[in-house]
Amino acid sequence: MRLDRTLMAYLRTRRAMRASHAALAQRRARLWTALQPTLRATPAVADCAGKALDQFPVIEPAVMRGDYGTWNALGLRHDTLCAAADAAEQGESAEAIAGLAVGWSTGTSGQRGLFVATAAERAEYLGQTLARLLPPRALLRPQRIALQLRANSALYSEVGGGLHRFAFFPLEQTPEHTSAALARFAPSILIAPPHRLLPLAEIGLPRLRHLFFGAEPLSGAEINWVESRTGLRPRAIYQATEGFLGAACVHGALHLNDHAMTIELEPVPGTPGFRPIVTDLHRRAQPIIRVRLGDYLELADAACPCGFAGRVVRPISGRVSEIWRFAGRAVTPGAVMDALDTELGVPAQWQAIGSPSGVELRLEERHLHHGQTLATSLRAALNLPVPVTISASQPARPAPKRQRVIWQDHADG
Repeated sequence: MRLDRTLMAYLRTRRAMRASHAALAQRRARLWTALQPTLRATPAVADCAGKALDQFPVIEPAVMRGDYGTWNALGLRHDTLCAAADAAEQGESAEAIAGLAVGWSTGTSGQRGLFVATAAERAEYLGQTLARLLPPRALLRPQRIALQLRANSALYSEVGGGLHRFAFFPLEQTPEHTSAALARFAPSILIAPPHRLLPLAEIGLPRLRHLFFGAEPLSGAEINWVESRTGLRPRAIYQATEGFLGAACVHGALHLNDHAMTIELEPVPGTPGFRPIVTDLHRRAQPIIRVRLGDYLELADAACPCGFAGRVVRPISGRVSEIWRFAGRAVTPGAVMDALDTELGVPAQWQAIGSPSGVELRLEERHLHHGQTLATSLRAALNLPVPVTISASQPARPAPKRQRVIWQDHADG
């Protein structure tokens, strides 16, 4: 039955990927109407049920984290959900609450978010994901899918039987250990965060059919380097605790999942970009309604030849909180990454910490000998109105995610 649900979700998504912008809008309207009974059963938004989406309040993820009991339609208490997520984290039970997958997901900010999903929602999620990432011919042949994650989840592990086999590789393992384990598993598909994908590509990866990354930004220079090492161009998966927001198509264009979500784009002052306000039109156990995320997005200039009408955005380069803001001027994380990857090459570990009074650049020891030249080049490339200094500190290790561009205002620093 679950396989049938997954297949139906796959087919619905593939059909939506051929729809026009107008048809996608009509689809979202139908899904929003069908969602209203769930909203009436969700204490946090029950008073707004039946109204237009723009009549619902925009909230921050911290509001949900404060009381998950009010943000589910199943009548479950906050402490019950947290205990179930803790149990799943420790591997005690994939379904501490019968029929539900509950777990923790570490967001880009490093703060844990809790997710709740029924079996039907997990099948929908898997079907959508496979449809957005793989062509039909790939779905019909056996796939061995390797996932590098912070913690395993029933969201993936329960679909391990049948045609496709999933394997979990924890981030706590060293790249060398993971490389050996991958060689034994011989995956056809690998999904990994950039801070693990880069050393794995340097060590050497098994022969893959598809390669994906998510959870952290991967610069254009890094994408090119991984392709040169593996023969495959890594494609982005844009996902958060709040849902599956988008994925790169076969042409490498990152499309928002406009077939299954309403994603409003809120302008970010001083930049050409936006931050997303997310409404998931499929989730029932834990509705996601107008949640404002911290990611920084920029719309792409040209339409994509793949045919999917989902809006195209540039690769996610960081968070709004990582934008450097000087008097009358903003520098986006993507601009910093492009400048330093051009100067240092790939792969290189570095951190650039901006503040109103200056930029601190942390480099690997092998790059310190030309640090001052690099500082001068960076200041010129970004037209920075503040000095750039080379730090004695090494770049911080990912904990649990890589953060290369940081902004510290006077209150933080």
